[in-house]
Amino acid sequence: MILKENLANVNPMILTVSITIIMFIVWFLVKNRKMISDLFNDLYNRKKNKEELLQTIKDNQADIKVIMENRIHDREQSLSIQKELTEAQNKLSESLSSISKKIDDMQHNTNERFMESERKNNKRIRAELKDKISQSYRYYHSLGKINDMELEALEDLIEEYESADGKNSFVHSVVQKEMYTWKKISQT
Repeated sequence: MILKENLANVNPMILTVSITIIMFIVWFLVKNRKMISDLFNDLYNRKKNKEELLQTIKDNQADIKVIMENRIHDREQSLSIQKELTEAQNKLSESLSSISKKIDDMQHNTNERFMESERKNNKRIRAELKDKISQSYRYYHSLGKINDMELEALEDLIEEYESADGKNSFVHSVVQKEMYTWKKISQT
């Protein structure tokens, strides 16, 4: 009833125009449904692309944040590794220095022992040579004469005595001066 009363109050001209407009809109929509569908699809795809783009931006921002956090962590880790390497290098350098010092000390000790051994050997050789020179000297001094072969042998003994670090002693001050004053005899 209320509907009848409301319809009775409606102007027929307005009703006719309204129905015509509605029919025109329906006809327009039916005729252009493909274009309208494409329009709505385009709007939908734009909205979807916009949402995907926003999501991609958010994902990229999250990835950048993770990368930055990882960069900080990687840098801290790199500094830690660099510190460990530096410490290891310092320890290695100290070890090498210590080993080098030990080798130098061993070389020094070996050289000292070698030189001491050489001094003792030279001293022993000098003593033996001095004894031989002394024996030859006593023998030829008492005779007052010497042959060329024995003189050469005595000169060789004195030369060996000097090469064994024999310094000035009776060999130089007495024997060497006197041996050239002895009478030279021929060998028999």
